[in-house]
Amino acid sequence: MLKKKLLVSLVVIQGLLIIIGIIAIIFGVFYKMSNNNSSLNIINKNIEPSNIYLVNEHQYQKKIIKENKIIFQIIDIKSNNIMKEIAVEKN
Repeated sequence: MLKKKLLVSLVVIQGLLIIIGIIAIIFGVFYKMSNNNSSLNIINKNIEPSNIYLVNEHQYQKKIIKENKIIFQIIDIKSNNIMKEIAVEKN
């Protein structure tokens, strides 16, 4: 009798774990789909097109002029992360 109750409880726990796993997979798929849609948005709206240069198919360069500095940023297109930044001071 004790073995039968133990086996039934193990089957119930296994069923619950399978259901939780399926729910986690479904949420993961929807999360991934929502992130793919957000990556199609415009990268930066307030930069001038004359200050953007395509480095290669994965990166672009942005030039920013502030007071007495010129800043060159190499940015990854997919993640929009700054890969390198070079600052040059005007004299």
